[in-house]
Amino acid sequence: MSAAGAASAAGAVGVAVVAGALLVLALLDGAFSGFRSAHGRDGRVHLPRARLRSQLHGAAATAVVLGPVVLGASLDVVARPSALDAYVRAGIAMLTVYVPYAVVVLLAVGAYALLDWRHRFLATAVVLGPGTFLRPAVAIAGGVLAVRAAADGRVAVLAAASVVAVLVVEPLLDRRWRRRAPELALVGPATDGAHDVGAPLR
Repeated sequence: MSAAGAASAAGAVGVAVVAGALLVLALLDGAFSGFRSAHGRDGRVHLPRARLRSQLHGAAATAVVLGPVVLGASLDVVARPSALDAYVRAGIAMLTVYVPYAVVVLLAVGAYALLDWRHRFLATAVVLGPGTFLRPAVAIAGGVLAVRAAADGRVAVLAAASVVAVLVVEPLLDRRWRRRAPELALVGPATDGAHDVGAPLR
């Protein structure tokens, strides 16, 4: 393989890695948004099937709202191949903000999923609660860095649109779940055991 071919292949791999990482983070964020919308922030929630269903709904909603952004970026690259470098720069800038945030949140989610309800309360109070509060600021910060790194008008518009799309998912899911069922119907009372299920709180 020639040097030019090797460089082209390496560039394609880099684009795939950046795009794939952003997509995975967006879908994870949507899954967590779905969980929060369906179950609230109560550490006594322990309903595995309902939890999985709400996470799938959140990830699907994220995929839907990001679809136009992905389509727009793809069409732009087809029309302007030189814009691909700007998209990669924007994606890398986003990842420098989103990856550290995601690592912290995933560690807390692991604790939430594996430990008993008391430790789930602790994970919520120390990390997940503040992380949820900071989430819009983190998303916007990544978008701002992407706009600056891209130095391209169309890329900037689509980067901003991707941030808006991700941030509207949770409010949309909140409305959906409020229409379908009261939140307290999904929450069980605290017990001394690790498997905290029971009748709804009164």
